[in-house]
Amino acid sequence: MTLAVTMAGCLVVGLLIGWSGVAGFLLPILFVNYCRLDTTQALALSFLCFALSGIISSVNYRRKGQLDFRTALPLSAGSLIGAAAGAALNRLLPTDTVKLLLYLVVLFSGASILARQWLARRKSGKAAQPEKVPGSPALGGLGLAAGALCALSGAGGPVVVMPLLVALGLPAKQAVGAALFDSIFIALPALCVYGGQGGFAGLGLFALLCAAAHGVGVTAGSATSQLVPQEGLKWGVAVFSVCFALYMLIF
Repeated sequence: MTLAVTMAGCLVVGLLIGWSGVAGFLLPILFVNYCRLDTTQALALSFLCFALSGIISSVNYRRKGQLDFRTALPLSAGSLIGAAAGAALNRLLPTDTVKLLLYLVVLFSGASILARQWLARRKSGKAAQPEKVPGSPALGGLGLAAGALCALSGAGGPVVVMPLLVALGLPAKQAVGAALFDSIFIALPALCVYGGQGGFAGLGLFALLCAAAHGVGVTAGSATSQLVPQEGLKWGVAVFSVCFALYMLIF
């Protein structure tokens, strides 16, 4: 029963990631609170799933023209460095401090999207128009910070990166594509660090089945993402980010 429920959870989270990119943080919660894995095991298994979901989703989003490497590459370069540093520092910094920073960033990102959309509709009755995305240095800095925070806390990456990219003016689906590609470069260093700390000890087939179920969900979600309206996706991500951050900060 535990395996069945966990695989179903991994599949559903994968589906949500493929659609919006912002559900990965649910995996560590599932693995720790339901499966009763220790923190290192939960993070190792989560980042295994994140690496898989990032690769599968990036291929599908690129095929649909919703992954712009001019945005994704500098972002990912920063995340690669940040994630390596964040995973290495995981045992040195208080977990509560890292999570507080993460939730504040998510809250700010969601609130920024809501403010942009509200102001745009009040002015013209239309959705906010895309603005110029920052250059490579700014994207690299964003990736560096996001990679460090996510590798430290177990978030997949898009939950931080995607709302920020939307707030900066990138179209929602392109922001999802860039954030999912970026998640590969957050997941791989973290996977190496937590796996090297014995994160897969005793998991074996359980880890493979969870990753497989997650991969199926991501494949389905990223392949059908065009069925989700961009405007609704943008509002949904914003509301979700704000509600999630407030809940985690309060409770």
